[in-house]
Order: sequence, then C-alpha cells, then structure tokens
Amino acid sequence: MRKILRKIDQGAELLPDEYENLLNYIENLRANSPESYALFYDRYVRILYTEYATFLPHLAAGISELIEYLVHNPQGWELLQNKYPDLSRFPLALQDYLQYIILNNPGLISTLQDLFIKKDGKLDVLPVQRSGEIVFKFEDGNPYKEFGLKYHFERLARFPFVSRLQTYRYLTRNKASQDRIELIRPGLLGGIFTNKFKSIYYYIFLTEDDPLKSSNACRILNIALYEKTD
Repeated sequence: MRKILRKIDQGAELLPDEYENLLNYIENLRANSPESYALFYDRYVRILYTEYATFLPHLAAGISELIEYLVHNPQGWELLQNKYPDLSRFPLALQDYLQYIILNNPGLISTLQDLFIKKDGKLDVLPVQRSGEIVFKFEDGNPYKEFGLKYHFERLARFPFVSRLQTYRYLTRNKASQDRIELIRPGLLGGIFTNKFKSIYYYIFLTEDDPLKSSNACRILNIALYEKTD
C-alpha cells in the first residue's frame, strides 16, 4: 500500500489493480480503524475526488444508513423532532453522523422529515427493500474501466430500494457540467457520473414501479450524493 500511496502523492496515475487494492484498503480502514481512517480522509479526500472521482464519506455511517434505519424504526423521527435529541438511543454507528449534521446541516433533517412524514403519519414513501443481491452491469463487464464508477455504484447500492445499476452510454460531445439523478419513469432513474476524463450515463432500477415512491427515491439520492434538496 505504501507504493500506491506514494504514487498518489506524486500525482502518478494508478493502474486498475492498484486502484482496486486502494478501495479495499479504504473500506478496511473505515470499518476497523476509525482513527486511521480519519487521518487518511484528511490527507486524501480532495485528491481522490479530483483525480479519481472517488468520494470518501466523512464518517463510518452516512445518510443512506440513517434513511434505512428510519424506514424500519419510525420512532427515530419522534426523537429527531426534539430540539436536543437523545442520540444515545440511536445505533452507535449513527450517533457520530447525527451529531455532525445537527451541528453542521440541521436543515437536512427538516428536509427528510418533510419528505417522509405525511399528514396521515405514514412512512411508506420509498420502494420496498430488495430481497436479493443487487445487480451491477458495467461496460465490457469491467468495473474498473472507468475510475470511480465502481465506488459510485457501491455508494448507490447502500440504498436498499436500488435493485440494479447499469451503465448505458458515454456523453460524447462534452463532459456534463453537473452530475445528477433524474426520474425517467416509475421504477427507473437515470444518472450521470463524471470522472476526470468523461461523463457516463447509467440506469438505476428500483424495487417498485410506484410513481410517488420513485420520485421520493430520486430526491433521496440527489440529497445524499449531491446535497440537492430541490
């Protein structure tokens, strides 16, 4: 790993197998050594995003884990409506993330509440959880053909209402000015992913074809990946 990190520090491009090893190393740090991951994050978060379109989450848990928890534990919404919620009643992995957004982005909780909590009190506003393994389809069957794309798909796979992710085509004229996710039809979303070299259009298949749930899923993903709340 020292060789790989030295190449990053020197601005040398990683080979596909080196990039794969780096991703495995990052996930191991994140899961098993939070302090080491924090140091790695501070040093490499910017360069990995700029050079390899690889987004490093700040903490062990993020919005995808929070949403999954709240869908299955509606009592969490009641706790979050308090001005000073008792975070000790949430899973340990979520406590640091909740403390972070309460201090730095309190509007995010309000946005999620507006989306989830309807007048009738029902929380059934997202597609159902997938029953099996998610399906990945990459061009030429090579997940490492485009730097950052596999990692991007794995971020999307954390959301349990996503059933399949599939690359579709390249944007041939110019790179996209801004990545985004859009609703194509109930049950199907389209996304744009851009790395240092090109933009790629891909499909996100959902677990249900319900129009409202598909629209909500689209909003959730744009909030989680791009902080777009509109």
